[in-house]
Amino acid sequence: MKYLTTLEVAHELKVSKQTLLNWLYASKIPEPPRNRKGYRLWSPSRVSLVKKMIGEGRLHKRTVVHREASNRPEVVTEFAREVNQFLRDGKIDVGSFLRELGRLNAAVGHRVSLRRPASARRSKTA
Repeated sequence: MKYLTTLEVAHELKVSKQTLLNWLYASKIPEPPRNRKGYRLWSPSRVSLVKKMIGEGRLHKRTVVHREASNRPEVVTEFAREVNQFLRDGKIDVGSFLRELGRLNAAVGHRVSLRRPASARRSKTA
């Protein structure tokens, strides 16, 4: 039987290797057996199981990449893009999310400006 590497499995599943490892670390998918050198042995049946879990919606293909905190504009912009994509993927209303974020921040005593950009505040015309 031919076993696949973690990277090969990630490519086949169309996810990043880090996403696949995150699922393993969080025990969302069963850990595959390892060879004597410690490499994971991904069998075709195990890959099929993970594909089935993705198809059933039990695994989300999106992963959050943790970065060092920074207020540099390019970092803030990239993080905003990732959060926006996550909200769209989950069909979460941005306004509801911002209200909840404001409520959570108020509870811990932080002042956060939750004004949406002008392009997002345009009035809707029928």
